[in-house]
Amino acid sequence: MPLDEERSPNRPGVYLERMTWPEATALFGQDPLIVLPVGAAAKEHGPHLPLGTDRILADHLAARIAERVPSIVAPTVNYGYYPSFVGFPGSTHLEAATFGAMVAQIIVSLHRHGPRRFLVLNTGISTFPVLEIVARDLRRRYPVLVGVTRIEDLGGGALEGLLTQPAGSHADEYETSVLLAIAPDAVRRDRAVREIPDRRRPRGVFVPAPLPAPGAGRSEATGVYGDATLATREKGDRILAAIVPALIDAAEYLRTASID
Repeated sequence: MPLDEERSPNRPGVYLERMTWPEATALFGQDPLIVLPVGAAAKEHGPHLPLGTDRILADHLAARIAERVPSIVAPTVNYGYYPSFVGFPGSTHLEAATFGAMVAQIIVSLHRHGPRRFLVLNTGISTFPVLEIVARDLRRRYPVLVGVTRIEDLGGGALEGLLTQPAGSHADEYETSVLLAIAPDAVRRDRAVREIPDRRRPRGVFVPAPLPAPGAGRSEATGVYGDATLATREKGDRILAAIVPALIDAAEYLRTASID
């Protein structure tokens, strides 16, 4: 079955979970690009964003890729390595070795039947170093090419000057704006807050922030790092307009790059 026959007229990408195994067999033989979204479905995002914020974003971005790029979207990995959030009720966390092994085994199980090209559509920050190691190790052991998104770098200079918060990286002006653009009904706007803890670190040297033990309380009151009160839907639209083309370019590169 040609890949074109499984697509809708306006969507070149397809979803693995909607196929039968014979349909998957036919498509896997065409050296397809597999998009593997990774986004937490249970991770704190302040008092104003849902625990599933990362999952919402991952699914949205995967759909945008499927609109433009011939690809197969795999089911979203919605648990991961999120050590900074274990002190907040509802947040889930896998140890790095567990998370890395799970993603690697998902990729290998799909590769076993043909696919060699994978875009891990990662929407977390703490997950990136683990996934980078997975991509490198799989490249060494198998004839596969695995790309991993570094979500905070997507869009680059196109976002210069857009945000006005002095600092932030979680449930902040950026993330809240994006959710306002893609899932406005999920945002509790009246509960948005500004919280910018002192996170000064020496430049050029990574020093992890203190992590609370589960149930032992936390040093930050809301789980926000940044100023969510500055978020707008218009900013979210501009962020998406910058990062989606970058994702499309990455997907096209992986779809056509030489592997051997």
